[in-house]
Amino acid sequence: MALIVVETTHAQPLTPEIIEAADERVFPCLKAREADWRYSLISTDWRRTICTFDAPDTEAVRSSYRMANIRFDRMWPAEIRVPEFTQPSWKEPILKVVESTYPSLTDEDWDKTNGQILPYYAEHGIEWVCSYVSRDRTRLVWELNASDADVIQAAHRKFGIPCDRVWSANVLKP
Repeated sequence: MALIVVETTHAQPLTPEIIEAADERVFPCLKAREADWRYSLISTDWRRTICTFDAPDTEAVRSSYRMANIRFDRMWPAEIRVPEFTQPSWKEPILKVVESTYPSLTDEDWDKTNGQILPYYAEHGIEWVCSYVSRDRTRLVWELNASDADVIQAAHRKFGIPCDRVWSANVLKP
């Protein structure tokens, strides 16, 4: 199974009814293609979502979305990265999502980035929950427990680490 990440920006804020209707359309398609929804992150303004799936491949999720007539911005296979010694959990009131685009992120880049930013995060009370790295190494999504998005953006500027956007999130789980 592959880990698939789906990013979507919504022109209008989502509502529980819109989400429920989309779920009713897409879940049978996903099941037919042996894909399972893991969880979704939804911005507190209800205009941005990142959904994660376990699926045979990206095409299984892509075709499910198309059959269900659900729009998405970007869909990609990912590798998950988690802290080595602990497994933090989401703290929804302070959960932040950081999205970054790279020319190409090597393992050395990953190690350098973590070596710089994780100590800075720890000093400022920011807890790394997990990250998703696209298989082509051009996309990175961080999940962080942090009370202040400005501190995250300042850290990325300080160390020259790409940061496309930072947003507060809620978690939707099965």
